[in-house]
Parts: sequence; C-alpha cells; structure tokens
Amino acid sequence: MAKKNESKEPGQVAQIILVLKRTIELDRKNLWIILGSVIAVLGTGLAFTISFFSSGNWITGILFSILTLLSTFIVFSLVLSRRAEKAAYGSWEGQLGAVGAVLQTVLRRNWRGSEQPVAVNPRSRDAVYRIVGPAGIVLVGEGHQTGSQLLADAERKKLSKIAPGVTVHTLFVTESTHALKLAELRKAINKLPKALKRTEIRVVAARLTALGTNLPIPKGIDPRRARPVRK
Repeated sequence: MAKKNESKEPGQVAQIILVLKRTIELDRKNLWIILGSVIAVLGTGLAFTISFFSSGNWITGILFSILTLLSTFIVFSLVLSRRAEKAAYGSWEGQLGAVGAVLQTVLRRNWRGSEQPVAVNPRSRDAVYRIVGPAGIVLVGEGHQTGSQLLADAERKKLSKIAPGVTVHTLFVTESTHALKLAELRKAINKLPKALKRTEIRVVAARLTALGTNLPIPKGIDPRRARPVRK
C-alpha cells in the first residue's frame, strides 16, 4: 500500500507564531510595538479587575477579567496583522512582481483582473498591471517611471477602444519620488471614487479578458507563491 501523505498544515497557534517570528526578523522594532500594545491593554484591564475584586464585586471582576483577556488577544491580533503586512511590503519594496503580490489581496474583494502584468518591457523589465472594479479600470506601473508610463499610455489607448467611457486610473509604484510606496498601493486603490456597478464590472472585465496581455513576464516575486497577510 502506498504511504499516505502525513504532512499537515500548521495549526492556528503555530501559524501565529510563525508570522510573529517572521515579522520580528524583518524588523526588530515590531517586537516592542507588539509588546507595548499588549502590555498597555492587559495592564489597564488588570488594574480595573483588581479594583473590582478588592471592593467585593466578584461577578464584575470575573466578567472584566474575561473581557481583558479577549481585548488583549484582539489587540495583539490586529497589531500583529498590521505590522506583519508592513514588514512584508517593506521586504518586497523594489522587487519585480511585488505589485502583483499586493494586487492578490485586492482581487479577493470587489475587483477583477490578474496579479500578472498585462504589458512588460523585456529589456528594462518595466511592467503594467490592470484590474477593474468599483472605481473603474486601474493601471499600476512598476519599475522605472518613464518606462512604465509609456506602457501605461499604450494600454490606455487600447482601453479607449475596447472600453470607451470607462474611467481609467493610473498609479505608479516606481523609483520616482512622486510614486506610491508598495505599502500604500492597496489603500490608494480602495480610496478611488466609485464609477461602476457590479453588473458593469462584470461586462468590462469580460472585455478586458478578450484584450489579452503583452508579455513575457519578468522574473521576480511570483504572485502565485507570495503569501501576503490577510485581513
């Protein structure tokens, strides 16, 4: 009989420990930020709990101790999630394919498209990504500002023919001082004003699928293997 694959995914506690270790490895100050947040909530809760027990309010003290533990865990989870995300984005900054890894988290919601670029310059390895959602069509340039700007302009011309009238936004994660940082990309996309309804998003997404891509894809971060922190 063939041996069964006994490898299992790590449990939730093990995953939290792995994320915590990786976050601290990427930036040591994350340890003190996480510890400070936990100690502040836990210390405040314990102070109130002790005061309730001291005054004879046992029921209130027990309830408040449970509330303190829950609040501490929630704060720990939220702070760890944000610091892990920021640390991960910081480690990806400037790497090819990093934009695609960030877009993975956007595409899980109301956006459609691909974490792979739709146009790439094989020499400079500048790239442009394209997604469609509530704000319309969003093009994201990666690499050098001038090169990605040329690719974005060419993509805009195609879009004006295949999706006329649809709002097109262009964002850049490049070496330019005026460009977005990688950690700012998702927030910038979510802040864009709404322009399309759900039914319109499906129609536009179908047209964009027919438009296809202009590859080859440069080597760098593989968005399919990247594991950004989920919220």
